[in-house]
Amino acid sequence: MRGFPTSPSHKWEALPGSPSAVWDEKKEMLLRSTAFSLSIARRRRFPLLIFATLLLTSIFYNQKYHPFAPPPRNAHPRGKGSFDGTWNYTRDARNLMLSESQCMLAFPDLYHEIDRAVEDRRSNHITLKEMDEMPSTDDGYIRAMIYDQQLYMINATSGINSRGEASLHALHRALLTSPEPLPNIEFTMSVGDTAESANPRWTYARQKSMTSLWLMPDFGYWSWPEPKIGSYSEIQMKAEQMDAKVPWMRKIDKLIWRGAHLKLLVREQLVNASRGKSWADVKMIVWDDNAKGKAHDAFTMDEHCMYKFVAHTEGVSYSARLQNLQNCRSVIVAHKMSWLQHHHHLMVSSGPNQNFVEVAKDFSDLEVTMEGLLSGEAGRGNLKAERIAENNVRTFRERYLTPAAEACYWRQLVRGWATVSFEPEFYKESTGQKEQWRGVPIESYLLMRQMEWNYH
Repeated sequence: MRGFPTSPSHKWEALPGSPSAVWDEKKEMLLRSTAFSLSIARRRRFPLLIFATLLLTSIFYNQKYHPFAPPPRNAHPRGKGSFDGTWNYTRDARNLMLSESQCMLAFPDLYHEIDRAVEDRRSNHITLKEMDEMPSTDDGYIRAMIYDQQLYMINATSGINSRGEASLHALHRALLTSPEPLPNIEFTMSVGDTAESANPRWTYARQKSMTSLWLMPDFGYWSWPEPKIGSYSEIQMKAEQMDAKVPWMRKIDKLIWRGAHLKLLVREQLVNASRGKSWADVKMIVWDDNAKGKAHDAFTMDEHCMYKFVAHTEGVSYSARLQNLQNCRSVIVAHKMSWLQHHHHLMVSSGPNQNFVEVAKDFSDLEVTMEGLLSGEAGRGNLKAERIAENNVRTFRERYLTPAAEACYWRQLVRGWATVSFEPEFYKESTGQKEQWRGVPIESYLLMRQMEWNYH
């Protein structure tokens, strides 16, 4: 029986200290030890010495070189590539670091509301006096500034749930991920359902006549946790998964709607127009039933994607549910809306790029509309409804409502506001030796949720 070769001629050539040289050293040690043990075993001498040699060699080798340890994971996964001037949903949807020029290429039609608001104040710039005159006791009032790339809170009142914090988080993320410096600005937000139109401020929605209001992305683009809707990225991921699980031909041929009454006529009209219809799955929700452990008909956002047709109604003003429903590969059926959000100009109700179906404000033509859509479903040649659903996904979920688009919109909102506004002051007017900051850094405010607090 021959032992393993141990001559230097069998060693791999490698540079000293290189990984292959280290492995050669390990291999050489193991070969020598094994050859020695086997040579003794061949002569059948000293069995105890053989066992001890093998055991000690194994322990030493394992402790020093860990030959059986799993290989380390790759800590630098391959990226999807950088933006090349042409939008690619798979590659670019979560790229929060697009430059201004890249944002314009990726989302050329996104900034309509910003352009409108800038034009409205081009010859009459926003002043500090205007901002000081705004009522600072209204619910959901926020006054803040961006100074040297840092977001500061100046004043705030309590608002609806976590809306204010959500919008501040989203704006802060857009600042932190900006590849270019943003201008200093001072601004006010209104995070309620409605806002007074007399003074310029950032808000979620406006009526057409409210030209002084500047539209910012809805709070839900960060998260809407109270009704367990979750973060917007979560909504999009689940909608995409549901669409993959339930493709168009397997979706339910009905119109789905769930919502609270809120004493709103438009919601009553939807329920009345669809009552008893074979194409309708429309029901009011009583949230107290859920709290009391009773059965109810609530649907998660992604469960809406199991249906071919999804109804939308406005709420007290606008409804924050719309941008969630637009993540489904389904046909959005909405009444003529009175309130505009920052992306509503992208909704097309007719033509080859149609991405939703518009009906009368009172839903009086809903039955005729649904029968027309469903008659098309019965024929193999009529793919109108499927085309509308596909346009909906392509326009919103796969482009203009992506995290990348939201970050681009926030940064362009800051730039637009700066062009027609004043340069903010960082310090309060000096009253003594100390100069007092006008704002609290956003990081501390978002943790404490107040402007002042005691040591503890």
